[in-house]
Amino acid sequence: MSKKIFLSQCKSEALALSAAQISDDELVAMTVKELNKLLKGLPRDETIKLKQRRRTLKNRGYAANCREKRMSQKEELETEKERLRAEVHRLQRENDVVKMELTSLKNKYDALQRFAEVNRIKVLTPPMFLTPPHFGHRESMIVKSEPSQA
Repeated sequence: MSKKIFLSQCKSEALALSAAQISDDELVAMTVKELNKLLKGLPRDETIKLKQRRRTLKNRGYAANCREKRMSQKEELETEKERLRAEVHRLQRENDVVKMELTSLKNKYDALQRFAEVNRIKVLTPPMFLTPPHFGHRESMIVKSEPSQA
């Protein structure tokens, strides 16, 4: 074997050995330019192995970032869901209270209507602009009463 070939082979083996000793973190952090400089002079199969190792490590990092981001988004959505659920419950309770108040007011109104009928009190209906919008029917106004004929 000639001296040149031997030195070339030794150089290739030394480069391959140094390339194989690169840590995963160093390999991932390395720029393409730095990687190409390191791979120069290495046998093709070693170059392919090292590039594949780097690609695998990079993909692993991307997948980890994606999982982390997905978990973070899931937590944010769970928090938002709980906040909205609490708001819905609060609004339902508030709605129940308003319904009870409305029922009470309707009952009072009906009682006043009956009282007016029994006591022959004339009731006029107010103009539409005076009628509160939250009542399903017009509210009456008591105008005058007639003396009872007893």
